[in-house]
Amino acid sequence: MNVNIDAGKSIEEKLRESEEKYHSIFNRLVDIYYQADAQGLITTLSPSCFNLSGWKPEELIGSQVLKLYPRPEERKFFMEKLLRDGVVIDYEVTLLHRDGHQIPVSISSRIVKDEPGNFHIEGIVRDITDRKKMEEELKKSKDDLKLKVEELEKMNNLMTDREIKMIELKKELAELRQEMMVLRAEIEKLKKEI
Repeated sequence: MNVNIDAGKSIEEKLRESEEKYHSIFNRLVDIYYQADAQGLITTLSPSCFNLSGWKPEELIGSQVLKLYPRPEERKFFMEKLLRDGVVIDYEVTLLHRDGHQIPVSISSRIVKDEPGNFHIEGIVRDITDRKKMEEELKKSKDDLKLKVEELEKMNNLMTDREIKMIELKKELAELRQEMMVLRAEIEKLKKEI
């Protein structure tokens, strides 16, 4: 009988260690882990929610997810895709910070079926502010480069036009010199005749 009690304690210890490990991971997440029910009520949020949104998890749990969307149509399109596919990966939306500024985020979520006909949504929300800034800088660099290329093409066309004009002028000058030589020869011939 002692063997069973010892085995039970070992299982309890393992369970406690597993729970501690889960809580440690959950509490140290950089991204936000969330769960929401089928009606869009937030049921679970990781503590990292505060760092990204300025909201403490307990301030949002029980609230509608929609309250965090400055553009409700983004939530509608997200949900349509999630309900159709069962999973959404790296879906970009904009959420509201507690102070009112907008935060670009990427959401990866899935539907979890609880009972027949019931489900909840769980997922990860990642701040992509830095990525968006880099994308904007890259776009600006591409636009700047495109303008520079267009300017170089214009300058090249101008230079080509000038070169063509110079060649034409040189040709005309050569023809004029030829004509002048012919005229001089004729003048010399006329002088000798007079």
